[in-house]
Amino acid sequence: MTTELRVTRRLIDGAIVVSAAGDVDLTSAPDLESEVQSACAEAQPPGLVVVDLSGVTFLGSIGLSLLVNAQQRCEENSVELRVVATSRAVLRPLEVTRLDEQLRITSSLEEAVAPPATEAS
Repeated sequence: MTTELRVTRRLIDGAIVVSAAGDVDLTSAPDLESEVQSACAEAQPPGLVVVDLSGVTFLGSIGLSLLVNAQQRCEENSVELRVVATSRAVLRPLEVTRLDEQLRITSSLEEAVAPPATEAS
């Protein structure tokens, strides 16, 4: 039995946050992809888009593809993409495909929306 995907979008400290809860599979991914791609297109450089997958219970290959496409879209627009991943259901596919080495993965929404640390001069 699949868990229906719920997708929400909000603004936190200037970051566009797209949150998902439930299963990201072939039937549900288009809803998430639409919101994420829209966020990547609307964010103004040097903006930040966060995809919060902390509520995701299943991440299929279509979800991995969605994240790769979002990363490319954000890079084209000079916007940073960060992904919140806390569960094994999300982390394992990211690790197996080595996307955890290509995407900025954080363990909490607070960490994801935090501004980058500035270097001491």
